[in-house]
Amino acid sequence: MPRLGYHALADALVAEGVEVVFGVMGDGNLHLITDLAERHGVRYLAARHEAGAVAMADGYSRATGRPGVCTVTHGPGLTQTGTPLIAARRARSPVVLIAGDTPVGARHHAQNIDQQSFALASAGAVQPLRGPAFIAEDTALAFRHVRLGAGPIVLNAGLDVQLQPVPEAQRPAPSWEWLAPPQRRVPDPERVAAVAARLEQSSRPVVLAGRGAVLAGARAALLALAERTGAVLATTLLAKGWFAGEPFVVGLAGGFADARARAVLAEADLVLAFGASLNPFTLDQGRLFPRAAIVQIENDPAQVGAFTRVADAILADARLAAEALLAALPATPRPGFRQPALQEQLAAPLPEPEYLPAADGLDPRLVAIRADQALPPNRVVVVGIGHYSGYPAIHVGVADPRDLILPWQLGAVGLGLPVAIGVAVGRPGQPVVVFEGDGGVMMSLPELETAARERVPLLVIVLDDRAYGAELHLLTAAGLPTRLACFDNPDFVQVATALGMMAERVTNEASLIAALRRFDGSRSTLLHVPVTRQVVHWEIFRALRPESASAV
Repeated sequence: MPRLGYHALADALVAEGVEVVFGVMGDGNLHLITDLAERHGVRYLAARHEAGAVAMADGYSRATGRPGVCTVTHGPGLTQTGTPLIAARRARSPVVLIAGDTPVGARHHAQNIDQQSFALASAGAVQPLRGPAFIAEDTALAFRHVRLGAGPIVLNAGLDVQLQPVPEAQRPAPSWEWLAPPQRRVPDPERVAAVAARLEQSSRPVVLAGRGAVLAGARAALLALAERTGAVLATTLLAKGWFAGEPFVVGLAGGFADARARAVLAEADLVLAFGASLNPFTLDQGRLFPRAAIVQIENDPAQVGAFTRVADAILADARLAAEALLAALPATPRPGFRQPALQEQLAAPLPEPEYLPAADGLDPRLVAIRADQALPPNRVVVVGIGHYSGYPAIHVGVADPRDLILPWQLGAVGLGLPVAIGVAVGRPGQPVVVFEGDGGVMMSLPELETAARERVPLLVIVLDDRAYGAELHLLTAAGLPTRLACFDNPDFVQVATALGMMAERVTNEASLIAALRRFDGSRSTLLHVPVTRQVVHWEIFRALRPESASAV
């Protein structure tokens, strides 16, 4: 058999280090999928919906830091991927979507659409296979794009190119051969001196760490800087728990900050934000730091001032910038915030909420807090989006901030489950737990079967308020009828069992704790937890829908 285009494409993908591909098979990609699986031994995980396949690749990339690869057929196969592609674009996830395309000239093919325009509108980038002689180069260009941090890309693979003979001399040239070796951005001494001068004038500084600081390994340097300057420590949601166990930690900054943290942060006169985008959520729509000048320390110049005006900035790796600031400051520590009374206040544990006993389900805060206490400590936590989202995001901790996956960038309901499947595939040694609402599970229901069929060890906790909860509470606040936001859901235990999962329904605290403790990460399990509609989390509206929250 002659070597054809799809053979060259499979070879190029393997040369890029691809070990797993998520997808939905069609006539535009069936040759490629079969060749990857049968000749190369690449794991092919068949999703039940194209949106699920892309979300799985996104989850895989978030969990591993490596490109997530997925494939769909032409026409509707590609159009089904719009929402997760845009979500991946917002998150700058390194997702490569290989989309089959109808042959050039097949103008009347039923599935013929302008795929490149769709790819640009959704993923934001497209790389067509230009012909049999360019397949290896075009594949490397697509992977170069994602490895540079530019977000997802569609590799548009025309079926005519896939089925043409390929020159034997063509050799895959992996994208990393074209890239500079990894290196850290060194801070400019003038900017370091200017920020150090601000620190010397500050009496109430805050060191705020985001996911970028975590990825830079800046923890020790930030602890030393905070101690030298008298700063309190705070994190964004994506760095939650990173400073656990240290003195003078206020916890989360942002819309989910507790009252104690808000009171302390309101007194700040200077905020040093390391590796944090400073989006409206982190700043609680500008309310969190009413008196403070903000200095942003960020690797990517496009992120500086993207959401809020800053007083100064250092373009540098977070760890190197913190170390440079330490070297520029006097050796004598300043007291700043670090007073014994505040240390004692911050050391006191926060009381649990006063849970609401209700006939229509458990208090979702109770569910989240008991999950935090009962689940394996090395878990990876994925939280979908909806009214319930803030409870697990706030109350369920992780051993490392990189173990918290929040696919919230587009605010798209229904991505949590497939993203979690990709996470579980990428982190085979860790138990993965996903919190989803009943609305999100119903939108991604086919992927429960995918998890069971592929033996993905995953715990799906369905927080079921029998409604689109956010819409329900917004309608209530507006004085409008709510019946159209409410649903009589199917029996999720029966549905999940029919699809091959283990499943259990819990209706009280004791059965909840017992069910959580039984999960050992060995197989796909669904936990159906009816929750009350009577607990309203207005913070989630301020975080994700500020224009709506302002009206209630």
